[in-house]
Amino acid sequence: MDFLSRIVKGLVVGVANIIPGVSGGTMAVVMGIYDKLIGAVSDLRKDFKNSVLYLLPIGIGAVLGIVLFSHLIEFLLRDFTMPTNIFFLGLILGSIPMIYHRAVREKFKKVSLLPFFVSFAIMMVMTLLQNVSDEGSALITTLTVGSAVRLLLSAAVAAACMIMPGISGSMVMVLLGVYTSVLTAISSLNIPILVPVAVGVLIGIFAGAKIIDICMKRYEQQTYFAILGLIAGSILPILLNAGFTPGLQAVLSVVTLIAGAAIAIWMGKMEQN
Repeated sequence: MDFLSRIVKGLVVGVANIIPGVSGGTMAVVMGIYDKLIGAVSDLRKDFKNSVLYLLPIGIGAVLGIVLFSHLIEFLLRDFTMPTNIFFLGLILGSIPMIYHRAVREKFKKVSLLPFFVSFAIMMVMTLLQNVSDEGSALITTLTVGSAVRLLLSAAVAAACMIMPGISGSMVMVLLGVYTSVLTAISSLNIPILVPVAVGVLIGIFAGAKIIDICMKRYEQQTYFAILGLIAGSILPILLNAGFTPGLQAVLSVVTLIAGAAIAIWMGKMEQN
């Protein structure tokens, strides 16, 4: 049953990763698997068997989410942009009490507010840069040494950021000017382009997970407040992506907001039990 539960949670994380502006890391926090997920990735070499047993169902779910729901998400974002984005906003808002309670399990320290404001400011700067960036810059369709290095490094940075709650990996790729190239390579199965991207993603995930795991163990409260800052800062880009459509879309958005928040609060209570 736990195996199936982690598949479902991984599915939600996978779906989130294909929506620009929505963070798979945030959904992992909402699903209550973020701490263990980071720990399992970080300890993969040290405790290979247990790490794989934990990560396998989440990985299966994430792949299923990307493969099975990519067309549905594309349809929903195209025809129901506002309600779809607002649903994920509801999930995020509903998860904030759970994350806050985790942050203050030990005595609150005023210094913990510093990482909150720093991470919130980072999200604001990234949102500003995203709005002035050029998504169509330098489409890469053939592999050279220079383009391979650029794709590998960009994918590594995006993957490391992707596992941080609040930060969208796709948004980082937009900032680095490779989002369109990677998306085009995926849709056309351009394997030579995808190889350095895949290598970069693996490097970024393992390096990022190790750093986050160390922070969780040594500076738990400060790390959780940094996560809260990233999540709070992710609200604005989601609202910008959602736009405003009056009429039925607005009504549906209220419903999806309540539904998303209710699901997150329910999952938060299940984690506490």
